[in-house]
Amino acid sequence: MHPPGFLPEPPLVHVIDDYDEFRDGLLYTLRADGFEARGYASGEAFLSTPLWNRRGVVTLDIDFDLAPPGAMNGLQIFNRLLALRCPMPVVFLTGPHGGDVRLAVQQVTRRSDVDFFSKQASPDELKDTLRRFLDREPALRQAAEEDRRLLQIVLDGLTPAEREVISRVLRGQTNYGIARELNKEEGVVELQRASGLKKLLGDSRSPQLLVETLRPLLDRYRAESLTALAEHELVHRLGLLDPLARDVLMAAVDGSSDTQIARAHGWLDESDRERRHRAVVQGHLDRALALVQADAVRQVRKWLGYFGPCRPSSPSPSPSSP
Repeated sequence: MHPPGFLPEPPLVHVIDDYDEFRDGLLYTLRADGFEARGYASGEAFLSTPLWNRRGVVTLDIDFDLAPPGAMNGLQIFNRLLALRCPMPVVFLTGPHGGDVRLAVQQVTRRSDVDFFSKQASPDELKDTLRRFLDREPALRQAAEEDRRLLQIVLDGLTPAEREVISRVLRGQTNYGIARELNKEEGVVELQRASGLKKLLGDSRSPQLLVETLRPLLDRYRAESLTALAEHELVHRLGLLDPLARDVLMAAVDGSSDTQIARAHGWLDESDRERRHRAVVQGHLDRALALVQADAVRQVRKWLGYFGPCRPSSPSPSPSSP
């Protein structure tokens, strides 16, 4: 399952550095040695479009000394990549001072697919690491895609009743035991179990395969049931929204029209017969839907119907620039 607007690209080395001379020089060196590479002057530029159609390896400066005040530094960019569950390996490129290296080492300990080099290091050593990471990237991406597929099914594909039943199957309970615990007919439990297993495993009905498939996710997120895992996933996705994206999405979930949303944010020109505010609102809404991995507002509305307490607060918006 891919998110809306998914269009895969070939593996690239994504060079994120605010120092133009260094970035352009590294891009030239990499391309001269056969690498496909693309440069970005800031983390904001790299993160401006969804990451799930990006492939390859990220090289990341740490300091961003030349960036304007308030711009993301390398560690903030890296933490955002972690939050977005980006599967691309990361190579930190540090300055000559030791503080950078110390910070980079701290980050390396968090993921095995992370390395660091001084910007004065041998280009050949860097290229060897990039080749190694590019070779590993398909397996990392495949594992991350499988996690995404399962989390989407748990959150969006299974009904609440199926989540309850499958959670108990994972604990080794029989249909009879589940029926007694949930006060259901055993035949109903059997149907819900079969439906849930088909969504998760396809044609297989193996409880052992179910455990092997889902237990790692439950353990990773410390969830005791599929219901808890689905709630955790929804909280995580909503947490990726910045305040503006959150306000626009929650207003749409509540049934506000494009005009009402635009008026609340100061984007509405009453004299504009072409109603250009609609494109502005839709742009913010598309960005929000991409972050929460939803196809439409009604999908988010359904999730919030399952887990009402997950709903983020939406303070009264103040006028914002489109």
